[in-house]
Amino acid sequence: MKLINKYIGLTLLSGALLTSCSDSFLQRDSLTESSSSTFWQTPNDAMMALTACYDGLQSNQLYNSDQYSLGPLYMDCISDNGGHFNWSGWMEGYDMAMGIHNPSSSVIGSYWKDCYEVISRCNLLIANIDRVSMSKEDIACYKAEAITIRALMYINLTTTYQDVPYLTEPLTLENSECEKSTREHIVGAVMADLKTIATDLPPTAALGRITRGACYALLGRMALYNEKWDEAIAAYKEVQKLGYSIDPSYADLFTTKGQNSSEIIFSVRYEGPGKDEGAAFNAHWNTPLEAMNGTIDLADAYYVANTGEKTTDTNYGEMTDGKLDVSKPNAAHFANRDPRLYTTLFVPGMKWNGKGGEGNWYGGAAASFSTVYVMKYFDPTDTGNSWDNGQDFYVVRYAEVLLSLAEALVQKGGYDESAVMSLINEVRQRADVDMPRVQDVEGTGLTKDALLDIIKHERRVELAFEGLRLFDVYRWKELDKAVANIEKERTSLGLGYEARQYNGERDYVWPIPTGELDTNKALLQHELWK
Repeated sequence: MKLINKYIGLTLLSGALLTSCSDSFLQRDSLTESSSSTFWQTPNDAMMALTACYDGLQSNQLYNSDQYSLGPLYMDCISDNGGHFNWSGWMEGYDMAMGIHNPSSSVIGSYWKDCYEVISRCNLLIANIDRVSMSKEDIACYKAEAITIRALMYINLTTTYQDVPYLTEPLTLENSECEKSTREHIVGAVMADLKTIATDLPPTAALGRITRGACYALLGRMALYNEKWDEAIAAYKEVQKLGYSIDPSYADLFTTKGQNSSEIIFSVRYEGPGKDEGAAFNAHWNTPLEAMNGTIDLADAYYVANTGEKTTDTNYGEMTDGKLDVSKPNAAHFANRDPRLYTTLFVPGMKWNGKGGEGNWYGGAAASFSTVYVMKYFDPTDTGNSWDNGQDFYVVRYAEVLLSLAEALVQKGGYDESAVMSLINEVRQRADVDMPRVQDVEGTGLTKDALLDIIKHERRVELAFEGLRLFDVYRWKELDKAVANIEKERTSLGLGYEARQYNGERDYVWPIPTGELDTNKALLQHELWK
């Protein structure tokens, strides 16, 4: 059985293990201190506590979903990659996509709570594992795993809420009210932690467990997101030494066939059906999932296969009274594209488990308001188990590492253009993608901005619907551009999208949840949200 599921049947969610698991991680009446005189004694106790840390990542807000909660795929629906167009108003995060969210919005409170739940579990292990009778090496490794998982949560929190409470020990009744720490302070502390514990982690481990590669990759991500180019470069180069490689098949990678790939650096593991540990982030019925749409803007980011250039075709289908008739799309518009398009999106002309084509463009689903549905991670051949399946979610892939390294090198300056292009080409020329090399399409001697645009584009098409696009749009300060692109798509084609608006700098920081402000009087709302 997969590691993180091994002890789920045990009482790892007892008061002896968790410091908080109710509506607010700072609620005084939710705190239960680890006072058991019999726990923290054996290696089995330590494994149960570590399993609780990993189990927290399976939250519907973080790396799973029940189709109404946020989850990693729906995170992209807040960006220019997708939307909740057919089910607008039902899905968590739709108000943020529209720019009408507020501190009481469901997504604001839920994401905060679940990130801190994981942090709480990690802090409990770190504070108590020295009491366990096991080798110093195993104790150091378990601590390092928990510190790395905690770091992932702080990457998420500092990229969204920015300044947040920085908790590194279990909460007690005495310290339950916590002030915010600055993003800068948290970033520095987290990066220092990861540098310190990296060598306590093994280069390889059982699938689903944190390795040295995962630690360095997340160190690189934190550095990249905070424009610490030298430290990002150093971290990503450490990952390169550890034997990861680009999988030859992008099409198979996002299926259960790809879970053991040497490209996967860290995944949240699932096991199903029938084991109460299955994934549902990729759930569907016997047709494409109507709750999540891709955008035409994303589809057109997948360039023509043989030229590597953006399509010039603008015939998306039959227009009636200035509106695109989504029941009559132009399948030819989506033909002969970068093969990653057909793994990532379900576009007219594709078939869903044999269903599709003329007169049934959407494989039995209602016509997509954008003419596009999402395909990545979805398995049309297994409709019976899709709400309880064994598909892992990939938190970090080697492709991200290579593209991030390329970006950091260019941002730092003084780079070797051929080396940067080689990193990009390694990703875009995997065997079943084989897009033209950058230099064959764009030439050489490019400006820094031109090269960065190529890297940004490559990140978008390679990593779409992996929960990273919104973070990229935030850190590049391109949310205004993203909103404008989707609004242009909606209005020019007369599509039934949720209208979006950009509210300026405020939209780059999530507000502190109302519930947290009510509970913790030491917390202050962000200036932009007062």
